[in-house]
Amino acid sequence: MPGAGELRTAARALDPLWLRILANTSRQHGIRVPSLGFTGINFWAASTVGTVTADAPVSVQIRERRDGTATISVADPSRSVKSLTLTWKRPVASVLSKAPAVTGARTGSSLTLTFGDLSGSYGATHRVKVRTA
Repeated sequence: MPGAGELRTAARALDPLWLRILANTSRQHGIRVPSLGFTGINFWAASTVGTVTADAPVSVQIRERRDGTATISVADPSRSVKSLTLTWKRPVASVLSKAPAVTGARTGSSLTLTFGDLSGSYGATHRVKVRTA
């Protein structure tokens, strides 16, 4: 008899929409897994994928939780980004915590985060936790 994990895997295999490919180009790769509240995007150049815009090449993960919070994680694997503006077109009520590299945060009908020099952080992840509206 199959276990719970095997049943979940089988259910995903039958559901062609459990994972959505948002982008697969030379400028960006992005996926969304709605059931997990997860979005993952690699920006190879400044661009927009779905509801996320980055003005520099970075990796972004967004994890939306059922408690009304979300964590936005940003990394600069290239170690070359001197500044970054990231916009998430999602209503956000407030910023609960932010990495020291975040130099500005604007909430409201969308979230705009400004980061300082990421090049010296050796590809480390910078996290921002927000309360969604």
